[in-house]
Order: sequence, then structure tokens, then C-alpha cells
Amino acid sequence: MMLESNKIGPPVALPNTEGIDINKLRVTIWDNILWILLIFVVTNTAAYLVIRYSKDIYQSVSELKLDIKNEATELGIATITSDEPQNADLISGEIEIIRSKLFLNIVLDSINLSVSYFNKGELLNHELFGNTPYHIEYKNVDDGLYNIPLHLTETDGNSFSIKVGESQRKITGKFNEPINLDASVVTIKRNPNFKESDEEIEFFFIINSRDVLMNYLIANLTVEPLNFYAKTIRVAFKDNNPSKARAILQVIDDVYLKYSHEQKNLANKQKIDWLNNELQQIEEKMEGYENYFKHFTLQNKTNNLDEDLKRTVTAISRLDSQRYEFASRMQELNQLSDGLRSKKFFVSPGLRKILPEYISKNLDRVQELFLTQEKLKLSYNETTFAYRELEKEIETHSTRAIEHINALRTDIMKRSQEVAQQKNLLESEFINMPDKSTQYSKNERFYKLYEEFYLILMQSKSGFEIAKAGATTDFKILSPATFSDHPIAPNRLMIAGIGLVSSFTLIIFFIGFLYIINNKITNLQELEKLSGVPVLGVIPSSKLEGNLYIVDQPKSIVSEALRTLRTNLEYFLSDTVQKVVAISSTVSGEGKSFVAINLGAAIAMSQKKVLLVDLDMRKVKHNIPFPVTDHTKGMSTILIRRHSWEECLVKTQVDYLDFIPSGPTPPNPSELLLREDFNALLLELKKHYEYIILDTPPVGLLTDGIQAMRQADVSIYIFRANYSKREFMLNLQRIININKFTNICSILNAMSSAGEQAYGYGYGYYEDEKNTGVKKIKEIFKI
Repeated sequence: MMLESNKIGPPVALPNTEGIDINKLRVTIWDNILWILLIFVVTNTAAYLVIRYSKDIYQSVSELKLDIKNEATELGIATITSDEPQNADLISGEIEIIRSKLFLNIVLDSINLSVSYFNKGELLNHELFGNTPYHIEYKNVDDGLYNIPLHLTETDGNSFSIKVGESQRKITGKFNEPINLDASVVTIKRNPNFKESDEEIEFFFIINSRDVLMNYLIANLTVEPLNFYAKTIRVAFKDNNPSKARAILQVIDDVYLKYSHEQKNLANKQKIDWLNNELQQIEEKMEGYENYFKHFTLQNKTNNLDEDLKRTVTAISRLDSQRYEFASRMQELNQLSDGLRSKKFFVSPGLRKILPEYISKNLDRVQELFLTQEKLKLSYNETTFAYRELEKEIETHSTRAIEHINALRTDIMKRSQEVAQQKNLLESEFINMPDKSTQYSKNERFYKLYEEFYLILMQSKSGFEIAKAGATTDFKILSPATFSDHPIAPNRLMIAGIGLVSSFTLIIFFIGFLYIINNKITNLQELEKLSGVPVLGVIPSSKLEGNLYIVDQPKSIVSEALRTLRTNLEYFLSDTVQKVVAISSTVSGEGKSFVAINLGAAIAMSQKKVLLVDLDMRKVKHNIPFPVTDHTKGMSTILIRRHSWEECLVKTQVDYLDFIPSGPTPPNPSELLLREDFNALLLELKKHYEYIILDTPPVGLLTDGIQAMRQADVSIYIFRANYSKREFMLNLQRIININKFTNICSILNAMSSAGEQAYGYGYGYYEDEKNTGVKKIKEIFKI
């Protein structure tokens, strides 16, 4: 920058920067371009690998319509609540049935998935479903043989070898002949229907355990409701093989329809079984009575009774019929009461006719709750809340029904006692009648009762059998299992998009992280804004070798920048003839000595006598590009008057430029600079040189440099781009405030090419400025 005045104003505090420093951001990106490219390549490569080596997943879908009816509606009882929650509960129950292990076990029994056949690939294995070169049959499989790959290789036309798992153990055998694998017997047969392809097959198979198959079905089966009002559900199954997915889903649909039909006819079957048992008992009793009548007729040669006996017999018969009816009712009521307690009861049609309506409705409700409980057992544990609530409701209705039955039994018992009293009166009148006639009439009455009861039961049985034979399931397959040509996963476009977006996101976070944690000075604007002192100039970074750039690389951009510094420095020191320039920095490594050497050489090349003095007596420099032969003398020995400055002077290869080294390390370098000898030395040197450049120690670590800066006409403070921390500018402000310096300026050293171009400090016609994109890539990869 061009300095208009050599008067430096009072120091200012570091301002709070807000917003994003575009130039710092540009430098951050440029300096980490390799990592940015690496993140982009790695992230998108990972996305490509996921796409390339993820197996395609296909899904077969079917739609079912369920025939689920509300029993209250079937009985004509209007429901108060909406149908949708009830339908939702009922459909949810059917969905849980399909998902249950009980149902899936039936599915596994209906489809052969016990052996999986594969073609081994380099990275991915492909399952051969429906078109396998061999068929595997086995029995007595040992547990250690389940779920491990068994590699099969043909050795000749009729023989093969099997390698068990990843071990080196091989077992040989012949096709169609059983072989022993540990404790298992396996038979391998060729598949005559196998369709060969041009692809070479490296075959292996796996014998699946029941648990693995169950977990496979559970993991890949999806059942969800489609429409609660229409009572439709969607069943889907996923697999890497579309044919296998469709085949399994077809079996699931078929098994579900069959299972639903069997459950629907289960009640009728139980009723028919009970009726068959009752009919068998009645037939046995009727056969006994028929044998009695036959024997009575043969023995007595007649079956007619006297007219006197008829009236009595008729009356007694009527009373006996009533007593029998009462007894039958009592027996049926006892059985019904016991059935309610054991949760296994059946209301015969005859009993239902005599039961009051409120008891019939209560019993129907109990039967409905029992059926609901049986369904819940398929989906829920007995400890679940829903199951316990249903159990309580069943117990409440059963208890109420038993109370009603007990009341009815009491009434029947009372009436039976009344009939018994009437019969006793008739029997007292009939005491003198023949016993045979009485016994015959009694048996005849029982026979007729059993005959009537037998006909009633036969009619009931016929009705249930007709219902069972004519029962058809209303569950319908609205859409059969589909065959998917297009996989549902992986979504290649989405994964590629995620990879691309992730790469940009990671790059943004990476750059942002570096930007935030970067507390170093990166560009000229930052230095001008935060330091509060004039900037003498900028020295760009360079890959050229050597320390004396101004001589070794006169056409380089660094050399041109040094000549610009020389010109700007003349504006600072235009009022004095002999000029003392102190060059310092906060810490070592910021390029303080480099600037001192090359600035001194640049000034000397303008034919002005320049002396470069190394005041860093604590650290001897070995990379000085000047011929220093004797390190035992220098500034430290001059200040203790052991040598004169003329004795320590080193002539350099640059005309008009001399150098005084630091000399051996003294125990008290700070005290040496505080002596009057140092001031006197500077006065003496001013008589012989136009410029005296003092290369001081870092002032951030030592106080030696402060003494030299006080004696200088101007002090140059060095900051190195991407090296010097922003806190170093606080150190500069502290030095200025404490020592009241007004003659300090700064230099930004080693600024990257991105910063140079950002601020117009590039010189396109210089040798090392041809830093094109190709050259940057070569620098990154060291080629």
C-alpha cells in the first residue's frame, strides 16, 4: 500500500469483526483444497459403493377384503358408537393374526423354504429360487449344520464334493445317493428342469433352521389397513428375489383364507360333535326299551291294559312326563351352570325354548365373549390388559347367568315337588294294580319321550350340518400377489443425491470449522482492520529456494515486493539521512530475519550503504547467507568491549551491504542493550552507514527487542500469513501502549497466492507468479 505520511497516529483497540470475511474464507478454501476434494470424492464414492453393492429388494403386494361382522348388529341390536373404531379394532386383530408366529408356522408348513440355494459372486451372493441345478433332501440334521454355507463342486459327471462353511473340511459323494454330514444324512439330486445360462455358477446351499425362517418372515412381512370402512388390508412381502417374494405372499394369502374358513366353522363342528354324543346315548336307551317291550309281549301274549288302569296310568303318565321334563330341565340347567364355571357350555334348542329371554341374551353374550377370548389368545398374552379386562367381563356375565339359573332351578324344584305330591296320591290309588302293567306303561312313556327328544336333536344336527356344508368364506383377494419388475430399494437416485448433498454439507461444515478455529492472520484486510498501525507492504509466499531472494531471484514476485517495501520505507524516513530500522515480531518463525536480510540487500542495491545487525544474541543463526567464519565475535563481544565493531564486520556478496553477527550467547543480553555502549555504538555506526537495520529478538517472548525499537527511527513489525495468531496483534497494541511508540508499521509476510490475487498484489509477469490451476494440482500431489 502507498503510505501518505510517516506520522503514525495513536494505537487503536482491536475492533469486533462481524459477518464473514470473504477473503479469509477464500484463503481457507484454497489452502485446504486437497481435503475438500478428498471429502467430495470419498463421500460420493461411498454413495456409489452403496448403490453398486447393495442388493435389489423387490416387494410383492396383495389386497384382501375381510368379512368381519359385529355380532350385535347380526342380532339386530343397534350400536351407539361409530363403526369405524369397531372396524379398526377388528381389523387390527386380523392383522395381528397374520403377523403372529402361530399363523406364520402354518405358512412355513405350507411352503418349502428349508433349503436356500445360492450362486456365489465376488461380493454379493444371488439366491437361485425356482431354477436350481440341484435338489437337496435331508433328515436328522445336526444343529451344527444349520445356517452355514455348504459349497458344492462337481468333480465328475456323477460325483461331487462339499466344503462345510469356511473350513477346509471336504466331503465327497455321488448324486442320488445319501451321504453323512456329521450326524445328518443328505441326498443331492440333479434338477432335470434346470435352465442353464451362460453365467458360471459357483453353487452353495444353506439348510435353514426354523427360527431363522420365522425371523425372515417376520422381518419382511408387512400388513397394514387400507380402508377401515371397506374392511380391506394390504399385505406385502419383500425379498431380493421377486419370484420368491410373490410365491411366499401367495402362500400367505391362501393359508389365511383357509385358516379363516376353518375358524368360521369351528363352532358348528363343536355343536355337531355334542349332538352326536347325545344321540348315541338316546339310541342306547331306546334300544333297551324296545327290548323290554318285545320281551313283555312275548311273555304276556298281550300289550293291552284295562280301562280302569288307563285313567290312572294316563294321569300318572302325565305327571311323570312333567317330572321327567322338570328333571331334564334341572339336569340341563346343572350342566349349563357347570359349563359356565368351566367355560365350556352348550345351550340345547330344547332348553333355549324354556329359558327366559333375559337369560338367553346373557348366555349369548357369554358365548360371544368366549369366542372373542379365543381370538385374543392368538395375538395377546394372558397377562395383557385387554385379556384381563375381557376375563373380568366374562366372569361378571357368567356369575349373573348362574344366579338366574339358580333362581330358575328353585322354581322348577318347587313345581316338581308339587307334581310328586300329586303322583303319590295317584299311586296310592294304583297300589293294587298289577306291577307289570305299571312298569310297561312307565317304560312306554319314557320311550315316547326319548323318541321325541331324539327327533328334536336330529333336526338340530341336520341344521348345523347344512350350515357347515354351505358355509363359504367372505374373505376375498381383491388383488393377487404382484410380480415386481422394479426394486423398491435401493433408491439409486436418492442415494446419489444424498451422497452429493452430504459431500457439500460436509465440505461446508469442514470449511466452517476451519474458518471458526482459524485464529491466525490470513489476509491484508484483516491485518489493517485489527492491528491499528500502517501496513508497509505485503510479501507473497514462494516455493523458490534460497534466503537472499533479492539477489538469487531478482525477477521473482518476492523480489518485487521487497523493492516496493524499500520505496514505502523511504516515505517513512524522508526527514532523516542516517536511518535506523528495527525489525521484530512476536515469535520466531514469522520471517523477521528473512525480511531484514532481503530488505537490507534491496536498499543496498540502490547504492546506499547498509549495515545489518543481528541483535538476537540468545540464538545463533546458522542459515545466514553471508560468509561468517568466526562465531566467537559479534554484537555480544562489541558491547562488552572485547572487540571493535570493525573487527566483527562481515562483508557480504552484495555491494554496499555489511553484516555484524550476534556473536556468542551472553548471560545478560537485555542488560547489554540497556548500556550506553549500545547507544554509542549506534551513533558511531550512523557516521559510516546510511541505513542500519536491527534484526531484534521476538518481542512476544523477550524484552531485548524493545530496547532496540526505542533507538530506531522506525520499527517494522512482522506478521506471517496463516502462521501469526490474531492475539499477536494484541501484543503489538500492548507494546505500543506501554512504550508510547508512534513509529511502528507492519508487514504481512508469506501471504498465499489466493490472498495476493484478492488484494491485487499479484504480478503476472514474474517468474513464480504463473501459478495456474495445473501448477496447484502438481504442488498438491508433489509432481
